[in-house]
Amino acid sequence: MTQPDDARTRDRQRMLAGVLLAGGGLADAVSGITDLDDDPYVVITKEGLYHLDLTGWLWAHLVTGVLMVLGGVLLFSGRRWSIWFAAVVAVVGIALHVLLLPFRPIWALMVIGLAVAALVLLRRCRRQTPSEPVSSAGRFPR
Repeated sequence: MTQPDDARTRDRQRMLAGVLLAGGGLADAVSGITDLDDDPYVVITKEGLYHLDLTGWLWAHLVTGVLMVLGGVLLFSGRRWSIWFAAVVAVVGIALHVLLLPFRPIWALMVIGLAVAALVLLRRCRRQTPSEPVSSAGRFPR
């Protein structure tokens, strides 16, 4: 591959990571907005029914979703710091969904999968420093 092809490949990977991260964040933000009104979780024990208030967790979903969308959109700017911001936001989103895995397993696995795929692409598209030129025979020139 030539140097421009490598740069184009990194740009495509960064943009795909942005789409995946923004898609997962958008789904998470919509989920947080729709569930702020109601608390559908009730625990049945021998002592009675307990109504669980998950409003704090839903606000965390909303904030994390907005940050994931922001991180995904910022990846289109091509700035080096946007890659780090998106990676940190993806890790925070993964951690939040691992904690909430028992309550919504399918939803959490979907967002975790999108965030992990974005992290893998971000790792591949990081800018590498140019190394010494390699000859066509695969050996370093003398």
